[in-house]
Amino acid sequence: MTTEFKHQAASSLCPAPAVPMENPSREVIKDEESLVQRLRNLYNSELFSDIVLRVGDHRFHAHKFMLITSSEVFEAMLSKERWRESSQPEVTLTEDEECIPVFGDFLRYIYSGVVQLTTDSVLPILLLADKYCIRKLCESCVQYMLRHIAESPDINRTLSWYQYTKMTGCIELQENCLKFIVSNFHTVQNSPDWLELSRVEMKEFLESSDIIVDSEYQLWKELEKWLLHDRNFHCVEDNLQALLPLVRFSLMTPKQLLEIENSRLYKGHHELFGIKILEAHRRHSLQSGDVLAPEESEDLRNYQDREYQIACKLSLSNYGAKTKIESKIFVENMSVPLRFSPAFPNNKDRFVRFQIELFPKGYFMPHMLYGNYIARQNESTTLILRRISNNCPKMRVEMTLIIYGKKKQVKYVAHSVSCSHTFSRTDTKWEIPDIIPIGKLKEEKSFYLVNGNFEGKLFLKVQSCEEEEKC
Repeated sequence: MTTEFKHQAASSLCPAPAVPMENPSREVIKDEESLVQRLRNLYNSELFSDIVLRVGDHRFHAHKFMLITSSEVFEAMLSKERWRESSQPEVTLTEDEECIPVFGDFLRYIYSGVVQLTTDSVLPILLLADKYCIRKLCESCVQYMLRHIAESPDINRTLSWYQYTKMTGCIELQENCLKFIVSNFHTVQNSPDWLELSRVEMKEFLESSDIIVDSEYQLWKELEKWLLHDRNFHCVEDNLQALLPLVRFSLMTPKQLLEIENSRLYKGHHELFGIKILEAHRRHSLQSGDVLAPEESEDLRNYQDREYQIACKLSLSNYGAKTKIESKIFVENMSVPLRFSPAFPNNKDRFVRFQIELFPKGYFMPHMLYGNYIARQNESTTLILRRISNNCPKMRVEMTLIIYGKKKQVKYVAHSVSCSHTFSRTDTKWEIPDIIPIGKLKEEKSFYLVNGNFEGKLFLKVQSCEEEEKC
C-alpha cells in the first residue's frame, strides 16, 4: 500500500472534528467603570504606594505601575537602573511655577482618565502632558483650546496659547489663535495676558496692518499700559526704542498727538519720541495741498473709528427667515479716503466712491429677457465691489470682511477674509465668490450669527493710486 493510499484511507476512517455550535446565551459583560473606579481610588493613596512624588510643597503617594504604563518619561525615569530616581522611595520633580498648582489634577488624570479644564488651567496641564509624553492628554488640551479661543476678555487666554504654539509648532492652534487675535484685538487688549505679553509678540502685532482696532490712538493707550506695567517698567527705555518706530503717529489727530506730548511717558523720554511726533505734525501740516508724497504715508490698519472712514456696517436681520431674493445687502455709496486727512475730512477730491453688494444667502441676479424676468443664481455667498468714480487710471484696494458671531454672551469676529484687487478705468467691478461657506450660516445654531441676525463689517483701504494728484 502506497503512502498516499494509506493517508487517504486514514482520512476516511477519521473524519474532521465537528465545529462546536456557538452558545446562543453568550453575552459580554462590561464593567470598565468599576475598574476605573478602583484605579481612581488609588489616587494619592498610601495603599500599595511604592513611591512619593514631591512637587513644590506638595507630596503625592503614587504607584510606579500606574506612572510607568501611562508615561514614557516616567517609564525611563523609574524602570532604568541608570536613573537615580528608579531606586528612591521619594522623588522630587522640578516643574514650572505655573504647573505646580495643577500637578494634582494632572496626576489624577493618570489614575482616572478624567481632568477638569479651564482657560486658566489648560496650558499648565498641557505643559505637563507634553513634558511627560502623555499624547492623548496633549490632544485633548489642544482640542479644548480650539473650542475656547473665543471667550470674554476676563477669561480669554489666547495670547498665552499663541506664545506656546510658536515654541512648539502646533500649527492648527497657532493659526486659529493668530486669526482670532488679529480680528478681535480689543478682546485680547483687555485680557489679563495683555500685560504679560513679551516684547517679541508686541512687536509682531504692531508691525501688522491687518489688526482690527478702533484707532491708532486707542492702540497706543493700550501699549502705554503695557510699557508702564511693573513687569516692564525696568526696561521701558529699551522697549520704547524697539516699539516706537512701529507706532503710526501720523494716523492720529493733532489733538491726540498733543495729549501724548502731555503724558508722563513722553515727558520722561521725550528724546525718543521727538522725531516720530515731529514727522506726524509735519505730515498733517502738509495735507493742505498735494505735497505729501505717497511713499511717506503710513499704511492704515483696519480702523473702526469713524474718523478714518474706511469701515462700513453690513447687516441682515432674521437671517433664517429671509428668502434669497430678500437677503441682498446693498450699500449705494461708500466714500473711502485716499489717505488719512483729519484736517480736511470733507474734501471730495480726496475720496473714491464704491458700491457694495453682499449676498449672504447665495448669489441672485434677475434679468429681463423677452419681457420676462429670469434669474442667474447659485448657492455661493458673494461680495461685489464696484468703483463708481474713475479718476485714477489704476488703484489697488485692500478689502477685509469680518462676520460676527456669538458664543454664550460673547460677541466676537467669527470669520474674516482679506484680499486685494487693482481697479482700472475698464476694470471697475470686483467679484469675490464664496466669501464664507453658506453652510456655516445655515446651521441651526450657527456661531456665525448674532441672535439670529447677520452682522458684519467691511474695511476698504486704498493702498496705491496712480496719478494721485489728479484725483
